[in-house]
Amino acid sequence: MHKFLNFTLVVAVLISGFALYSLEHKTRGIERGITVAERGIDAEVENMRFLNAEWSSLTRPDRLKRLAEQHLGLTTLKAQQIVKLSELGQKVPAEPIIKLEAQGTDPIGAIIDKMQ
Repeated sequence: MHKFLNFTLVVAVLISGFALYSLEHKTRGIERGITVAERGIDAEVENMRFLNAEWSSLTRPDRLKRLAEQHLGLTTLKAQQIVKLSELGQKVPAEPIIKLEAQGTDPIGAIIDKMQ
């Protein structure tokens, strides 16, 4: 009887040791996965900081103004260009200045060709 009880206890200890070892192994694997995920998150946060700084640099008003003047031919608004709603009829011509069908030209296409 004592031999059977001792054998059962030894088997129970071996089984619990194996279960404990496999649980520890799984826990270490999960910890490694968490560490890898945290490193990835840190890298993405650093990427976001870099991209935000670059976006701030690219959207500076002085830079955008210079690019608009250089590539689009845009200039700043002058006081003479601002009209009241009552004056709008005097400033806008009744007929379009450019009649595409009559002249057979495409001014927008010419601008695009010029930009290329």
